[in-house]
Amino acid sequence: MTSLTLFDTPALKGATTEASSPAGGVYTASAVADALAAFRSAPRKSLAYGLGVDSTALLLAILDDPVSFGIAEDFSDFSVVTALTGFEFPDTIAAVQDHVLPRLRAKGVRYAQVARAGHLEEAGVQVLSDTTTPGRVFSRGQWTLMDEMEANGTVPQYSGGHRCSIKFKGFPIDSFQRSQAGGQTVGKLFGYNADEFRRAAEANKHQARRDKKAGARTFALDYPLIRLGWDREAVQGYVQERTGVAMAKSYCPVCPFSGVCSPQPDHLKRLRKYPDLAARVLRLEYVSMALNDNSSLYKDDTLFRRVTADQNTDALGQFGARLDEEDWAVYRVQRAYTAGRRPECHTAHGDRCAKPGCRDSGIKGTVYRSVKTVRTGSRAEASAFLRNAAVALNRRVEHSTAHGLGVDRVRTHTRPDSKTYGTVEDFYVTAPAGVQDKARDSFATVWSGMTGGQ
Repeated sequence: MTSLTLFDTPALKGATTEASSPAGGVYTASAVADALAAFRSAPRKSLAYGLGVDSTALLLAILDDPVSFGIAEDFSDFSVVTALTGFEFPDTIAAVQDHVLPRLRAKGVRYAQVARAGHLEEAGVQVLSDTTTPGRVFSRGQWTLMDEMEANGTVPQYSGGHRCSIKFKGFPIDSFQRSQAGGQTVGKLFGYNADEFRRAAEANKHQARRDKKAGARTFALDYPLIRLGWDREAVQGYVQERTGVAMAKSYCPVCPFSGVCSPQPDHLKRLRKYPDLAARVLRLEYVSMALNDNSSLYKDDTLFRRVTADQNTDALGQFGARLDEEDWAVYRVQRAYTAGRRPECHTAHGDRCAKPGCRDSGIKGTVYRSVKTVRTGSRAEASAFLRNAAVALNRRVEHSTAHGLGVDRVRTHTRPDSKTYGTVEDFYVTAPAGVQDKARDSFATVWSGMTGGQ
């Protein structure tokens, strides 16, 4: 790997594809060259190290020849930063501890491990380690992705793209780096391989928005593996040649893109290797679907069906045991589905408009949700309470089969159909306990306005 290959040949796959560069322009060869120049001129440079095979390949290459990547030969302007989501596969952590940390120590490279300190950004960032002699990879910080998902009773949203990655990786890393930068631009390397051009383009769009808001270039992004044309196969071969280990891509077991992050057979194999992690995700999916039939882990499928089809009896057994042994709750779930604005309203009235006449019941607006715990107890006690409530409310117990184990609900408000907005739903449901009482801002006002205060 030479500086000629790296810097003089920005051979981006699909280089003519229009996508925002860090400066907000078209992602062409000239835009890449400008971004690269900005990266090289940054006084501080870092690698956002995700622990997986792609970023490991990039890190190993940097350790061998830092100058080719625009980094000082003694690494004095370079650091490696990992954001801990708190839900990694153990074999990922073990591979990094055994094969990467010794190399960082040998070169004296600064390695920081950070995590969100709480649900809100105001809680800040927890720095678990910041050293040139790292001895371990921490498995979690004080607030994790699963803490948040379980408290909310939701799986990561497929339609939200990589929002959870921005929240649990992007925010801690960016906050830590900016706190160290003294207002200067930070050069940031990503280990996206040559098959992930679209991810790089999206990252550039996001960064362009942030820079516009800040009124300055906060980060200069670079994607060496893309410019080098290293695809997944090349990355895996390079890492295995260097370490003797067939490292996997790093991703959370709860990731809705797990079929993309790793081939589905490989993902199911990892879930067989770690049935306790699979059981925890299965539990989360069940709770999520109890609160919303459409909230399965995958866009058009459930993890439960896939694990069942894979005959992962260990994971299913642990999942079933958790359901039987844990406390359960009866939750009251209310949703107000507001009607969206007509296209002509956006044109005539701008970003905001509260006129009822500008709404269309065929267009989805904002959904306001409230979840409250009504009763807790054993699984049998929660079920009995729900059935007694059905009698008291003169409603029937509905049994949904959207999830393979089934979910029981008692509805007091039912939407006429799923495509009509300006409607509400209100129901009681049983599921494992732990979801925190929570309502979206303005829920009470919106609910009262749509139901007449009922």
